[in-house]
Amino acid sequence: MEAAVATGSIRPADVRLTELRYRRMAWIGPSWDPATVSALAAIFGSFVGAFASTLSAWLTQRHHDRRDLLAKRISHREQLYSDFISESVRAMVHAMQHTFEDPGRLVPIYGLISRIRLSSPTNVVESAERVAKTILSTYSAPNLTARQIQSGVGKRNEPLREFSNICRRELESLKRGL
Repeated sequence: MEAAVATGSIRPADVRLTELRYRRMAWIGPSWDPATVSALAAIFGSFVGAFASTLSAWLTQRHHDRRDLLAKRISHREQLYSDFISESVRAMVHAMQHTFEDPGRLVPIYGLISRIRLSSPTNVVESAERVAKTILSTYSAPNLTARQIQSGVGKRNEPLREFSNICRRELESLKRGL
């Protein structure tokens, strides 16, 4: 190699770099036979493959768990909103035909509003509270007959329609996350 350096075909910097490489590999051992290299490559390849497979399975399971949790949240909210609408309609019809004598009739509605407050955005909660206020104000209005109620459907300001529309938009935005 010294003759090649003297003639100029190999530069001195290349020689120093080669010597550094051999010194760095000195800690490994004096020689690496092909069988050792093949065995180590197979072992490290197995480790990398196992790690990649485990990571892939973990990520997939995590994604499925998130989707399942979101689907449960959507189902829970749909049931909660449906229960609120049913109770509110009963209370609204009662308020149209009676005076406010039994505050216990509004307990289910306020209980549902509290449950809605736990898991829903503020616009849904505010709309539910407007429904409850409308029911309370309806109790103080003159009582209506069944015929008057039937003829007035669709003409009044319907807070339940607003509540339903807000809930639908909120549930649709959650479903887009699925």
